[in-house]
Amino acid sequence: MTTRATPPLLKTLAWLLGRPMSPEDGLPQTELTAAGQRLGFPVPPALHAFYAAVGRRADLMNGFQRFAPPQDLERRGDKLVFLEENQGVCWWATDAQQRVWQTTDLETPDWHEEAMGMEAFLHTIAYYQMAQGGYPFCGMRACDGFSTPRELAALIAAMQAQAVVDVAGLRIFTVGPQALVWYLHAEEALAEPGVFLSVLDADHFDALCAEWDFGDLG
Repeated sequence: MTTRATPPLLKTLAWLLGRPMSPEDGLPQTELTAAGQRLGFPVPPALHAFYAAVGRRADLMNGFQRFAPPQDLERRGDKLVFLEENQGVCWWATDAQQRVWQTTDLETPDWHEEAMGMEAFLHTIAYYQMAQGGYPFCGMRACDGFSTPRELAALIAAMQAQAVVDVAGLRIFTVGPQALVWYLHAEEALAEPGVFLSVLDADHFDALCAEWDFGDLG
């Protein structure tokens, strides 16, 4: 079993933190092994690596969606339930092939497979955790500032933003050290209430807000 984060995931997590991971960020291997023994279902490698790297960090583990701590991991048939949506309306599970599944009912689950495997899913969730509350500073530009999708694309281009997540209804971009621009959309139309800016450092946040006309939501 792989017990370290694979290089792409490790790179993502280190970038989000602004530093390499330390032993204090992750959970001990013994705790993860014990969870697998209790369940009779070893924690799959990518999820094991994620917990081992950042399992003690509240911003990444429950900044928005809620990862189950090892003692609360649940087995449902051939699947391991590891993540709950922030309002408790759906759950995600994985299997021995590291596919990712979603259901809206844990009692009588009707599982639907996600389009991405576990490693890509964790990459997406890690960025979204920081965007949706993991980073302490957040700003917004309202939808009414963008009359066409072209105007939104022009802003993203002017900020020299680099796309890191592009999944159904969600786009996230990096705009310098530990700063994310992101938005929700439907059929390319910007969803209410607007475009968001989430940043780790206060001075960097203030500078980006001033340059690009984001309002502080704090």
